[in-house]
Amino acid sequence: MTIDIDKDYNLFVGLRIREIRESLHLSREKFSEKCDISPSFLSDVERGKKSLTSKTIYKICTACNISADYIVLGHKEGFDKDVGIELLNSFNDEEMEHIINILYEIRKLS
Repeated sequence: MTIDIDKDYNLFVGLRIREIRESLHLSREKFSEKCDISPSFLSDVERGKKSLTSKTIYKICTACNISADYIVLGHKEGFDKDVGIELLNSFNDEEMEHIINILYEIRKLS
């Protein structure tokens, strides 16, 4: 499949941004706050109506601990781990203790 870089690229990037946001179980409002961008801009990006600057990509990658490779190129390698790490970072100490215990139990099953 070839893409028309002028026509389709923003849409594909927007869909990947939306996938990141949904993987983190965040509303547009929460995600845009976390990334220091406006909700209306995020909505336009997700629909492919606007493109991202390198500064905005940096903000999203830094805020969500996600590689720019996925946003820009669509390389999914490491994406699930990045999302997992970001989700783990969102838990408090007590929740993290429970999660670690669960992970140890899962490891025993292997």
